[in-house]
Amino acid sequence: MGMLVLLVIIVAAGAFAYSYYRKRGGKGLFSQENDEALDLAKRRYANGAISREEFEQIKRDLEEDRRIP
Repeated sequence: MGMLVLLVIIVAAGAFAYSYYRKRGGKGLFSQENDEALDLAKRRYANGAISREEFEQIKRDLEEDRRIP
């Protein structure tokens, strides 16, 4: 009985993770955080708070974060 409950929980967790992934268009769990960070960097660059080089470095860092599983 205990093994059956554990199996149901594992299958349910997998189904939830799969549906969450599909709803986000396959972008992964941290995509929204990266999008918000990139939007902030764009605003800071547009306002002159950071240089082009700083903006490009932030952008590269965020793109690298997306590739890390």
